[in-house]
Amino acid sequence: MTGKQTRTPPHGRHIRVLVADRSPHFRETMRRVVIQYPGCVVVSEAGTLAEAVRLARSSRPAVALLDIDLVIGEPRARLRRIAAAFPDLHVFVMLNGESPYYRRAVSERWGYACIVKDQAENELARVISTIRPAAA
Repeated sequence: MTGKQTRTPPHGRHIRVLVADRSPHFRETMRRVVIQYPGCVVVSEAGTLAEAVRLARSSRPAVALLDIDLVIGEPRARLRRIAAAFPDLHVFVMLNGESPYYRRAVSERWGYACIVKDQAENELARVISTIRPAAA
């Protein structure tokens, strides 16, 4: 399922979401969680950060949910280039567990917010409420 893209419905306003995680099973889980929210659609899925960047160029998501394992080893300069390339993209780093250390590091070093994977269903409500839908 790596690199999978789906079509946005032809009418209405939608929050376009990209999910990037090494695990195809977790990406499918996140797809099910995301589509529970009215107006949300997963427009692409990626298994690597490079693939996520490539797909973000073509699918133009409003939200990127990136697994911490995909970004943890990335040099700060690369993450800054991603932010510069996609200034309107809301990036949320998905953590494997609640960790104040990682939340602080991700926020202070990269300027991104976090959600905890096993709490994603609840935390996505907060995430989605901050995003303005785009015209399809």
